Amino acid sequence: MSRRIRDVVVASFVLGGIGLAVFSYFWFSGRLTGRGRNIYTVKFRDIAGLRIGDPVQVLGIEKGRVTKIYLASNHVEVQVLLDRDYQPALDTRFAIRSVSYLGGDRYLMVTPGDSGAAAPNHVFRGVNESLELETTFLKLDRLLAELNPTELSRALSKSASDLVGTIRTELATVTGDFTNTAGNLSRLAARLDTFVQLVDASSTAGKLVRSDSLYEEVRQTNIELHDLIADIRAHPDKYVKVKFSLFK
Repeated sequence: MSRRIRDVVVASFVLGGIGLAVFSYFWFSGRLTGRGRNIYTVKFRDIAGLRIGDPVQVLGIEKGRVTKIYLASNHVEVQVLLDRDYQPALDTRFAIRSVSYLGGDRYLMVTPGDSGAAAPNHVFRGVNESLELETTFLKLDRLLAELNPTELSRALSKSASDLVGTIRTELATVTGDFTNTAGNLSRLAARLDTFVQLVDASSTAGKLVRSDSLYEEVRQTNIELHDLIADIRAHPDKYVKVKFSLFK
């Protein structure tokens, strides 16, 4: 093989590699896949991190690519190519999201709507959720930086000590109440035992309480006592005689 032929082969490989690289760039950026796809425009206030060629996903399925990004007045317009088998509704939501919390890669997430289908070249409004998340983390980081760890630890320790003291006081009160209740129950049990012994049939009191003849005798005596008291009240002179003697 002559040197000239060898140079031609090397040049062919170099040109082929360059051509393949250019083709790959345009292919993966979506610029060569417009055929069979529809173009839509999404307006954002900020697209930090989003680049041409980033994927467009519908419910997690890739359905297109970001093809153009340009500044328009006080907002940013992003042009996307979507497969024709998916037609977004008028209330479809477009949101920029991060592939990971720590990474800088972005993708455009599409949440389907419920209204009628939008026409090609329709302009949607989008939100940058990745930027909102980063802003939230930034605010949280600033808040943590402003907090004094020493004072925060001291405050937490004091709160914990106060809480423990309150719990101990409440437990002591509850324990005292349980002790008093237990003492009252013990005294009540003793009285019940005494009462049971009194009404026990084998005891003297039990025999007196359960004796029918004794009950009748007591009842009859009570009736006679009432009659006697009534008679005394009616005829006191019958039972008490007072004699006065002035001269013996």
